[in-house]
Amino acid sequence: MTKKRYLEGNFFEGYSLLGLVCGLPDFRVTHFINQYGSFDFKKYRNFSLSQENETSFSWYYFSYEELRHDYYLIQNKADTAMLMPELRDFDYLLLMYGNITAQYIDQLITSLRKIPYVTAVFELNLNKLKNGDLFIEKNELHSVKQRDAII
Repeated sequence: MTKKRYLEGNFFEGYSLLGLVCGLPDFRVTHFINQYGSFDFKKYRNFSLSQENETSFSWYYFSYEELRHDYYLIQNKADTAMLMPELRDFDYLLLMYGNITAQYIDQLITSLRKIPYVTAVFELNLNKLKNGDLFIEKNELHSVKQRDAII
């Protein structure tokens, strides 16, 4: 009888997620995040977790190439629809990929909390999300499509 072998590892390794509570439209929030967080987010095609879903959510991307960090600002609420229903308290999700330290995340949270109209910013645990793996996978696919469209 043959033994089955499985790859073991953390699917979310290298990823961090912040939830933002803010009632502003996406373009205004992005402007303030760019200003207070020293980012340069650019808007790309809207994002959706499923192809048959007609609702799409604003998707912004910034890459800090020197540190090899990728940042994705994704709208969580569009009218009455929600991207991640289990995170219904958050209006925007800031997904980060790279070698990001806990100290950097704390500094980023502090600077994001200084943004006008941002009520709260919290670090979220990707492992506790019901569809966290789907969210990461769809975001990666969307990111590749957007980069291919630019080149």
